[in-house]
Amino acid sequence: MNELLTHFSGLRGTSVDGEIKIEFRSSFSARLSTLPFFYSDSFFSHSACAYDHALAKLSLGITMSAVSHKSFGARYITNSLSRAGFDPRSITTFRFEDSLSTEDSCAYAIGAKKLPDGSWLVPVVIRSHQYGGEWVSNAHVIDPAQPEYAAGFRAAAETVFSALMNYIDAHGLNSHRLKLWVTGFSRGGAVANLLGAMLNRRGFDAHKVFVYTFASPCTVRDSAWEYFGNIFNIVSEMDAVPRVPIAKWGFCRFGTDLYLPCAARRGDDDYARLLAAMIPEFREIMGQIYCAGAEYEVYEDQELVLDLLIDYIDDLLLTPEKYLSGGYQEILMEYMKCRISGDEMKLERFFRFLLSDNRELARRLCSLMEDWESLKPLERGKHISALTAAIAKKQAIKNTPATEILGMGMNILIHYAAKRTATRVTGKDKDYYYDQLTKMIVDTYRRGKKSPLLMQHWPETYLAWLCSGDSSQLFRTNTYAHNSIK
Repeated sequence: MNELLTHFSGLRGTSVDGEIKIEFRSSFSARLSTLPFFYSDSFFSHSACAYDHALAKLSLGITMSAVSHKSFGARYITNSLSRAGFDPRSITTFRFEDSLSTEDSCAYAIGAKKLPDGSWLVPVVIRSHQYGGEWVSNAHVIDPAQPEYAAGFRAAAETVFSALMNYIDAHGLNSHRLKLWVTGFSRGGAVANLLGAMLNRRGFDAHKVFVYTFASPCTVRDSAWEYFGNIFNIVSEMDAVPRVPIAKWGFCRFGTDLYLPCAARRGDDDYARLLAAMIPEFREIMGQIYCAGAEYEVYEDQELVLDLLIDYIDDLLLTPEKYLSGGYQEILMEYMKCRISGDEMKLERFFRFLLSDNRELARRLCSLMEDWESLKPLERGKHISALTAAIAKKQAIKNTPATEILGMGMNILIHYAAKRTATRVTGKDKDYYYDQLTKMIVDTYRRGKKSPLLMQHWPETYLAWLCSGDSSQLFRTNTYAHNSIK
């Protein structure tokens, strides 16, 4: 590409080495927020197969910027990339204005600038929050045509790959002089994970493709998995999202999983030390985004309580084939199509959906959740028994996905009530994990995205962990042993 074309297309960009302000719209504040991050072109001077903690923090910040809010669309990510030295003329955004489509797609931004070594840096940033109708695609897991991949994520990654190839061709960029920077959070992380694998498999040099994902769901079954040293997935076992699609089906992620601290992995003392370093970072971040006073919360042994919940899901959805042919994928996607207004699932609406819009039973179930703390254990047991009988009587069709999902939830509550009753009669210790699981379910219903369960999926929480220590302190690459406690 000649210098004149480079100048007028905006591809030259500017070299940056220092603090930049990244702007985004937090879920917890109506105001535009900015956070400081360190950017340097030197981040891309080493092999992409070497983990870079500073680049990981920057990548999380950039993907936090890739949100849609009302009519602003791609404004935040464009402004943030511009501050990192990318000329706005080089930045192309896709689908940020679309919050209604429920097809397997995603919004993303692509830009380019010339690095001091003469290579071209092309960032690919996947929208990771406030994505509306894309939420439906999260439940599209199984496609018989491509059974080895999480179908909705895979299809979205294919569209990004095609757009990236078109961008490279349209701007006359030499593929041998390219360095690619791919990042995303949550759904965006899953798309970024698959996109990184596609780039590696389709001829790009892995040492020049920098891929950082955060809180990514699983993307590929182990039969199609292969190791890629340039893909780094930062996940928390206290976060439910990276646990789906479930491991029992053989799902995992390309690349290296870097697990944030939890007590089950690190031990109580080491975890307490690491948590004590993380909490001040969390407070500072929340204060900077106009949420002063917000405190980090997590349930005791949350990762083990999630293990118990996954045990129930494993038993309900024994195989991917049951999820597809049994109607579970269809019913979840249909529910999500009914409400494409955001990321949070409102449990009362979900109960009504499962109960064929039976408002009375949905309201009774929600009332039990709302009154849970004020009820004595035996009173809870009576309510659970009465609700179970009423649901069984009212449901006209047995053994549908809806009744089985409801049945799973009621079985958890019944098990809790039985253990509590046995404790009262025999004087033995209560079943601790069932107590914690019911508490987690009830609290999540009552507090929504501010509950300790969903707080583990906040990008602000991931950022606080990353800011609290270096990679040698924070991460482990092997998961802890999962022993069923059902």
